[in-house]
Amino acid sequence: MNILAIDTTGRHLTIALKHNNQWKSKFSKECNLNHSVVLNNQIQRLLDESELTFHDIDVYACNVGVGSFTGIRVGISTIKGFCMASPKKLVSVNTFEILAYNEKDKVDVLVPDNRGFYVATFSDGQQICPPCHVTEKPDSPRQVIFDDETDYSQKFTSLIDEKISKNIFADSLEPLYIRKSQAEENR
Repeated sequence: MNILAIDTTGRHLTIALKHNNQWKSKFSKECNLNHSVVLNNQIQRLLDESELTFHDIDVYACNVGVGSFTGIRVGISTIKGFCMASPKKLVSVNTFEILAYNEKDKVDVLVPDNRGFYVATFSDGQQICPPCHVTEKPDSPRQVIFDDETDYSQKFTSLIDEKISKNIFADSLEPLYIRKSQAEENR
């Protein structure tokens, strides 16, 4: 099974391709929020290196948020565009799931933004309360905090593999927005 996965939710770009049962991923720090400029060229480069085309892909996967509003839109619209040209199965993952992957205890997953934190609580990898946005860092005994400089591609691809093995596919990709964009709030 050939899988193409992208994560455009952060400042950096992650593209992963599974071919011959092996993942090859690229974590690009050079992207620096220019996903719309570099994404398609990076995907094409990875496909070329593996001697694959879009028609060879069986599943598309995408991180649908939380993160950069524009980055989320770029990632989702790119995958939706690929599906319009060559419909495939979809796997939707989110940043909270990636960070909570393999966490066995109850844990608060925090994703900082410029006005506080997005927070979701997980237990044994399962979300137990809906995500919310808070202005102060929660005081909880166990936390996993997103670091924009960390390469989470191993957790990202493992989560995708797990969802596929459990036959968890998405009908469509929907962005995970917890609060309104700054433009909407300022309106």
